[in-house]
Amino acid sequence: MSETRGCTHDRAFLTCTIVANAPLFSKPGEGLVTEMAVGWEGPSPQPGQFFMLRLVRSGFLLARPISVSGYTKGLVNFLIAERGKGSRELVQARPGEPIELAGPLGNTWPGLLAQKGNREDRSSINLDNQKPLALLGGGIGIAPLIYLSNYLEPDTFHFYGGFRSSPYGLESIPKEVLTIATEDGSAGYHGRIPDFFNPERYRAVYACGPAPMLKRITELCSQAGVPCTISLEERMACGVGACLGCTIRTTRGNRRCCADGPIFPAEEVLFDV
Repeated sequence: MSETRGCTHDRAFLTCTIVANAPLFSKPGEGLVTEMAVGWEGPSPQPGQFFMLRLVRSGFLLARPISVSGYTKGLVNFLIAERGKGSRELVQARPGEPIELAGPLGNTWPGLLAQKGNREDRSSINLDNQKPLALLGGGIGIAPLIYLSNYLEPDTFHFYGGFRSSPYGLESIPKEVLTIATEDGSAGYHGRIPDFFNPERYRAVYACGPAPMLKRITELCSQAGVPCTISLEERMACGVGACLGCTIRTTRGNRRCCADGPIFPAEEVLFDV
């Protein structure tokens, strides 16, 4: 059974400044997607972790959980999709505005230390297997996988990005390892990633996206005997496990998506879709 790496990093609550908030995609019925860059002088986030974001001027009490899509010292990046009133406030924010960040929160993708040369960490991937890793992102679920790809050599992974229509946010992914699928057929494969994905080509699969996609990918990997790790997208209130608002069902009982996750071995998750 694979294990996800727990978060051992410090976290901080800081009032920061938005450096940039560039539109990446906008379409009626699908909303606006932006890439936000925020100055951050707190602990370094690891791939798979997230922050709770709230504008200082916000009219909402609760912050919004947003995955890290990139980080360089002093600057953390997020992909933000307009899904409701709270996220709409974030995608419309302007550079120079103050924003509250709490984090980094959550656990990380397994095997990261192994990928960076620590041969003692073999928690979920077989490093002696010459097959590449598969990174599968659906919609805004590409964000934590983009950051993960920064830790991997280009010849060690393939990246799959699935979208309803036009793709976005994948400029940093080498074209030779990138496969795109769109539901309307406007780019790449016409359809959804699970329609054509073959897990037998890979030594392990890491995925993030809508629950129906993750459920089907989990089934495909189980049938092929390929380890699969997923990052769940759940509504969160506190981000630290205190409110139990993001509880999910697993084979190990109820788990808190924010504090025990958001990354879980796929075979443990009991999907409600």
